[in-house]
Amino acid sequence: MFNLILQFYLVTKRVLASRSRFFIFAITTIAFFALFIIIPLITIPGNDLMFQLNIFRTRDYFIMAFLAILVSLNLIFQIYSFQQKQEQKNLAQSATAGATTGIMGIFAGVVSTAACASCLAALFGLIGLGTGSVFFVLKNQSYFLIGAIALMLVSLYFAARKVNKVCKSC
Repeated sequence: MFNLILQFYLVTKRVLASRSRFFIFAITTIAFFALFIIIPLITIPGNDLMFQLNIFRTRDYFIMAFLAILVSLNLIFQIYSFQQKQEQKNLAQSATAGATTGIMGIFAGVVSTAACASCLAALFGLIGLGTGSVFFVLKNQSYFLIGAIALMLVSLYFAARKVNKVCKSC
């Protein structure tokens, strides 16, 4: 386990060593965090920024920041991996593996909307699920958040393996 954490740290350090990638990481982290706040503003009629900021608890801000960092790291790992593959001219494999890992990350981000009841209701309304589904997810909210974080960590694990060139199929 310690070896895995050390390996992930070294990959992150190597990927973020470039100023341009670190800048992209910082900007996308801020953008994803803002997106978690903006989505309820847009989807819920009568909602304003101050009300939205007041209904979030400290725990919600930590969860949103943590998920924003994970999604941004995933994006930066994919950019780095794509740049490596582009230098090797192996774009087809890179695009397929990047899309798979990216889709897993996006799915985890969507599942993470379980942190916000109003976001969840709006999202489920868009995809045609009823209020029973919303109540089920809200009742089991902590399990969905743990699942979303687990999916993001699995996505980052495979992205780190791809960056380290440990896995040929990742």
